[in-house]
Amino acid sequence: MKKRTRSSISVSVDIDMDEILDALTEEEILDMAENVGHSGHPRAVVSRAVAMIRTGRVTDGVTLLEREFFPTWKSKADCEVAYAQAMALKVAA
Repeated sequence: MKKRTRSSISVSVDIDMDEILDALTEEEILDMAENVGHSGHPRAVVSRAVAMIRTGRVTDGVTLLEREFFPTWKSKADCEVAYAQAMALKVAA
């Protein structure tokens, strides 16, 4: 009986994220980000913003980046107060 020798193969793959993003739809990118639990992670936010910008939703992409990196309010409570005040002014006008 012959003894089998095992050999191993090593493979290295270079991935260009731009090519992947170009190949996927925005919906597919968002689904993948949610499935792997990257919601709220800055890199995921940037990926979502890039996808939005590439699909023509430039304002949405920029807004997403501004919310993540340059928030107007420091807390959700401060945001809710500002919203309530803005709505009160709108109703009064």
